[in-house]
Amino acid sequence: MIRRNQGTFLVASALVVLFLLAFTLASVEGKLPVLALDLTEHLFGIVLAVFVFERMLAWREERRWLPAKDWLYLILLETIDDLLKELLPAAVPRGEVEADEKVAVYEVTGERIHVGQTVRYSPLRLLVSPGEKELQSHIAWYAGELGPSRYVDVAKKALTEARERIRETFGSSARLMEADITTMLIGFEQSAMAAMRHLDSAADMRKEKSEDSSHRDDGPSTTQGTREADYELAFVCSIIVESVIDSAMKPKAWLEDQRHTREGRSLFRRLQASNRAGRGQKKRI
Repeated sequence: MIRRNQGTFLVASALVVLFLLAFTLASVEGKLPVLALDLTEHLFGIVLAVFVFERMLAWREERRWLPAKDWLYLILLETIDDLLKELLPAAVPRGEVEADEKVAVYEVTGERIHVGQTVRYSPLRLLVSPGEKELQSHIAWYAGELGPSRYVDVAKKALTEARERIRETFGSSARLMEADITTMLIGFEQSAMAAMRHLDSAADMRKEKSEDSSHRDDGPSTTQGTREADYELAFVCSIIVESVIDSAMKPKAWLEDQRHTREGRSLFRRLQASNRAGRGQKKRI
């Protein structure tokens, strides 16, 4: 640190000495206006090089990495949507469990994102927002349909895969990611890790309660105790999974907003190009 300060002081001293020498020579020869003009030109050139050209180079560098960044954000969106498909049912019965009418929890929109000639990703739209009572009840119903213990295994596996894919993204392409999405993904990863611990604890408590019921008595009371333990586990799972979904929706919304913004810009550029091409054809005619 001291050496850096010494170097800066020496450079500044040399510049001051050179400036005073030039000022003295210009005064002796009566060429102060020429010196002032030269200094102005040099200062303008320095400002132009530092602020304008540097910004242009940074803009070109950012444009060069846009395709890689778009691909990265597409992978992250796909990771979050795959997780939601594992944690949530596509539809649940309306009202009673036996009802034939279904209520959609999410939908995969007809929109498609093309990469070359292949369809890479179909966006998922969640129809029930986190924080609504319906979402918890839908998760609890889904856990009951699969079996609460099996749902815990499915949720843990999906969360583990999502965390691994996000970590791989951090390891390979962290420098392409903006600060906002990086912070959101870190928060989501921490939420997923905490959810896995809570699911393990809830599953252990369900196992202990079921074993206690079986040791006390056999028959209907044991079955009733197992049902109560399953119901409690499904309810706890609904609370834990809803918190994970809430943390996942923040980066999902940000990524979708970025995608729509860039698609709008590219559409605007295509319209400009087509308008220029149309004017060129009219001139030829």
